[in-house]
Amino acid sequence: MEGSEPRKAHKAPHSGRKADKKKAQMEKYIDQLDPARKRNPKAFAIQSATKAERSFRRTMDIKSKGYHVPTVDRTPARPPPAVVVIVGGPKVGKTTLLKCLARNYCGRKLSSIKGPVTLISGKKKRITFIECNNDINMMMDLVKIADLALLVIDTKSGLEMEIFEFLNICQVHGMPRLMSVLTHLDVLPDKKSLRNRKVFLRKRIAKEIPKCEKMFYLSGILHGEYLKNEIQNLGRFISVIKYEPSSWKKSHPYVFVDRMEDITDPESLSKDQNCNRKVCLYGYARGGALKQNSYYHIPGCGDYLIKNIHFLPDPCPMPEKLKKRSLNEKERLIYAPMSGVGGIVYDKDAVYIETKNDQNQENQGEEKEADKFLRSMVTVQHPIDEKIKVAPLQLYPDSELIADEDNQSSDEDEEDKEVGDEEEDREVTDEDEKSENDWFHDDGFGSNESDNDFSDDESNINGEMKIRGNKRKVTFAENEFVETSSDEDTCKKNKSPVKKKKKTESSSDEDTDFVEMGEAKWKENLVKRAADDFYERQKQSMSLQRLVYGERRKVQQEADKSDSEDEIGGLFRIAKYEKEKKDMQSDNGLDCSIFKVTVQRDWTNEDELQMIRDCFVTGKWDETEDAEYLLNENDEELYGDFEDLETGTVHKGKKVVNKDSEGEKEENGNNSEEENENNSAEEKEKEETEEVKSKKEMTLKEKRMEKKKKLKELFNQQFDDSKDHAYHDELKMEADAQGELNKTEFEGLDDDVRVHFEGFRPGLYLRVEVEEMPCEFVKNFDPCYPVIVGSLLKGEEKMGYLQARIKCHRFYRRDHKKLILKSGDPLILSIGWRRIQTALIYYMVDHNMRCRYLKYTPEHLHCMATFWGPVTQQKAGIVGVQSVSELTLNFRIAAVGSITAVDHVTNIVKKLKLKGYPREIFKKTAFIKDMFHSRLEVTKYEGAAIRTVSGIRGQIKKALRVPPGDFRATFEDRILLSDIVFLRTWVNVPIPQFCIPVTSLLLPPDQKSKWQGCRTLGHLRYDKGLKVPMSEDSMYTPIERKPRAFAPLVVPVSLQKALPFKDKIVHQHKKRSDPENERVAVIKEPREREIAKVMNMLKTVHAMKAKKERKAMHVRVKAHRKEKREMEAIHHKKLQEKKKRILSRKQHQAPDI
Repeated sequence: MEGSEPRKAHKAPHSGRKADKKKAQMEKYIDQLDPARKRNPKAFAIQSATKAERSFRRTMDIKSKGYHVPTVDRTPARPPPAVVVIVGGPKVGKTTLLKCLARNYCGRKLSSIKGPVTLISGKKKRITFIECNNDINMMMDLVKIADLALLVIDTKSGLEMEIFEFLNICQVHGMPRLMSVLTHLDVLPDKKSLRNRKVFLRKRIAKEIPKCEKMFYLSGILHGEYLKNEIQNLGRFISVIKYEPSSWKKSHPYVFVDRMEDITDPESLSKDQNCNRKVCLYGYARGGALKQNSYYHIPGCGDYLIKNIHFLPDPCPMPEKLKKRSLNEKERLIYAPMSGVGGIVYDKDAVYIETKNDQNQENQGEEKEADKFLRSMVTVQHPIDEKIKVAPLQLYPDSELIADEDNQSSDEDEEDKEVGDEEEDREVTDEDEKSENDWFHDDGFGSNESDNDFSDDESNINGEMKIRGNKRKVTFAENEFVETSSDEDTCKKNKSPVKKKKKTESSSDEDTDFVEMGEAKWKENLVKRAADDFYERQKQSMSLQRLVYGERRKVQQEADKSDSEDEIGGLFRIAKYEKEKKDMQSDNGLDCSIFKVTVQRDWTNEDELQMIRDCFVTGKWDETEDAEYLLNENDEELYGDFEDLETGTVHKGKKVVNKDSEGEKEENGNNSEEENENNSAEEKEKEETEEVKSKKEMTLKEKRMEKKKKLKELFNQQFDDSKDHAYHDELKMEADAQGELNKTEFEGLDDDVRVHFEGFRPGLYLRVEVEEMPCEFVKNFDPCYPVIVGSLLKGEEKMGYLQARIKCHRFYRRDHKKLILKSGDPLILSIGWRRIQTALIYYMVDHNMRCRYLKYTPEHLHCMATFWGPVTQQKAGIVGVQSVSELTLNFRIAAVGSITAVDHVTNIVKKLKLKGYPREIFKKTAFIKDMFHSRLEVTKYEGAAIRTVSGIRGQIKKALRVPPGDFRATFEDRILLSDIVFLRTWVNVPIPQFCIPVTSLLLPPDQKSKWQGCRTLGHLRYDKGLKVPMSEDSMYTPIERKPRAFAPLVVPVSLQKALPFKDKIVHQHKKRSDPENERVAVIKEPREREIAKVMNMLKTVHAMKAKKERKAMHVRVKAHRKEKREMEAIHHKKLQEKKKRILSRKQHQAPDI
């Protein structure tokens, strides 16, 4: 048995109903085996009050963190695809990652990616991927719609500047879910450096990006792609992550455009190629419900009033069957219209469908039916519009065919041939139409799972057939597909074109094409077709008259037809009484014994069987018709509960069991049935043993217990801890009820009716018609740049003064120098859906609520700003950049902030000082000049406070007649002619009404990241090489102050005599000069100078020698002292030992007393 395989080991279930049962039994068994807690509860009591208080506080803190304000769940049944943005620096592998993820989800390799890519990631989830380049405009737009951001980081370079810019924009506009992906791991030389680099980046990302969910490693590239297992791991996390849309997205619904189509009238284009265009934008509705006849903003273009919005069939629908554990290959759909996925490429003026080359005969056997159908469409000799022109017109069912006289043939033989073969033509036409309809409604080409290119939104594409390599330009006539509903809001699938009855060479060729196409189709779904034919035969009632008497004669038919026509030529018929008789005869001729099936039902479905289950005896009946229920109800008077009035004893009777309740119980699972059986047995035993006593039979002890129970119930109702969070639970229940009501209110209505009540809900695929679109948008359209149609709330299309709390970013530097912002300079702001350029005025709010003007933004502090712009709701984030076209390695975000208020007026003031000089001075009054220019100005400032440089306060009283501008002022003390008088005033600062949108989408593709708006004054001077003009008044001039000569203090003699002795003036005599300072300098001779120099040198040498000797002496003294201390220590030690010996000797010699 050594070579035999080992048997499979038993694996105990860890989850599921069986595991839950075992777990409950084990817990019950453990409770029975633990009687210690019941026997000795004091041993398990609280030992430390402090420890219990900390444990309770920690528990409540954790519990309170989970509480949040309940919000109504407005997620639709079929949510729109989640937007995943791939961000990173240049050359880090963003495009390769997107291709690998698309192949992981749908199994298709994308050659080139342009624009968004939508695909199925799970049974109930779809994802739209979009790549974000290093354009700051693109970052600002994608942050506002992103649900998840993949931060692609080069392992060797680390976190680059683009990552930090993207994160700062996210902090302002709403932080999405973040995941980091490390690439280029194979560049590192060895495993040790790789491990160290991983640890470093993990710590750096955890510190810089605290909200980053997960970090993934892509170790290398094999055959141009990342490793399969690593991509699968990343894709699994992306598909299961949950997203919570921000409040901004919920209140501002939007459409992320994945396709654009120009539907401008060709006549207008022929007259003027630069006229405004009419454009159709396609995409999923996201955020909230969109409304027609509302204002929308397209970032990069401007505001537009959109009147026409239609919903279309979903090009990437989710699978309908959810019982399967995984998706099959057919359900893994992908929708990327601008990337050429599925062989379809959308261009500005055409749709290109990729087909196989006609010259390649090797793979013709493996050619698909769809390719055959497309080949048949391409090889048709006469287009459908020409066939329809030749086809006759029939206004009413019984009227004659009206044909175009110009197109009628003059050959009578050919007409006779057509009349003779009319029945044969009808049979052939019916077969062709049936095969064509089967082709369109089959699962191959016309299903929702593939790209349906024959919807009404594409029926207006006109052009000629062109062959470009393997791609063919397909033309669809305008009348080839007609809308089934007259309502413009409803956009349903269109019917297939009707074939003509004329047998021409072109029609025969077309018939052969359809026959070749359907050679392999007749074998498919044979069982289903047989069932459909059976139900179709059941629906049709056979005429008994036709079976017995055969067909009516042709003469009788023509007679009836002539009787029913009037003089006009068969266009209108007169209603007669005979027609009613004929209708009655035709009704009587029908075979009514055959059961007519109006609705086809699948009786293998459990839901269909449930509808007729109650029609049989074994089903549930109404209580008024159920015999068992009626018998039990009648016997309740005999066998129900009753009370013995003599003894007071209450006797229990049998309970009436309702079948409805039993049916509800039967619907529960097996686990609930077993538990109900056990509970019912226990309840029966209790009911048999329980005896209800009256108040007379109760003892005093039992009465006291009843009173205590009632008091305990009252106490629990008032002070029970279980009701502490009842308010939060109530709010949560209200939010859940509202969310359920929102989902079920319009659930039964059709979509074309439902959109009139609630708008176009999220998840619908919309077609938005935008009129008056600039022609540059169509000419310079680039699918790589995102196009967003964002809705505006009521009033947000207006302009006003916006107040914001703003701060200059601490990373905003240039050449390692920190920059600040100047008032009045243009700044590009990202606010709401918009990107605008405006001029900001900065100010600070003082303690007295005065808005004081600031010339520059303060460092490391917030300040207020006011600017002219579109009205935006409060708390909306603001991101400011100086320029979007500047390519620099520095940090580009200049300021961040948020909107605080919106107003139509401003009250920013700036300080102004008016200067004047005294002209005449009286005691406490003076005439001031050179402060005003006219008497009117003085009158305006009467009563204003003024003060001098020395601090003497005053007030303006009245203007003087002459000279104009002078006034009289009073002061609290006498002033001097040399004083300067100031008047401190505040003047309003005007806000420039300057605001322009950033129209980056109107630029050519190579210049979309180089939009140039208004430049600052500093940039203009720098570009033109101009210097800053200097004003003479602003220049500082040197102040020359002359020394002031004070007069000597003269004290009268009489006052000197009256002064005390210590205060008397002492007259000091002049001191004589020092004789040393009066000596004459002696000039030495050259020989004397040399002698003095030599003597100085000898003195210096002697001083150095003395210094060295002194140092050596210090060293010797130090060593001598150390040696002396050692000798003294030895001597002291010997002395101590000697004293000990003498002391011990004396102790031995001392006599005992």
